[in-house]
Amino acid sequence: AAAEVGAAGCDLSIEVPRQQEAPPPLGEGSAAPELPQLLLAEPTVAERPLCAADRFVILACDGVWDVLTDQQACDCVRSALAAENATPTEAAKKLAGQAYA
Repeated sequence: AAAEVGAAGCDLSIEVPRQQEAPPPLGEGSAAPELPQLLLAEPTVAERPLCAADRFVILACDGVWDVLTDQQACDCVRSALAAENATPTEAAKKLAGQAYA
């Protein structure tokens, strides 16, 4: 979701907890076949200082990042926030709508 940057000059660091490994599927005593790893437990984490020019921060799941580039997501949120009386919630809804369209 998109969020407004609170105070200029603050640092932002976000840590995403790792997902626990799922238990093996139930079977009749036979080992489950080896499946390809489709989900990664390692999040992509970027850390950088925020500055006064930063207008928003986008926190999104891979469902967004799998279909939109960083630039497309920024353009979407920027255009939503440029609308009259725009809110971060409306920008987040527009971003989700574009990703899942």
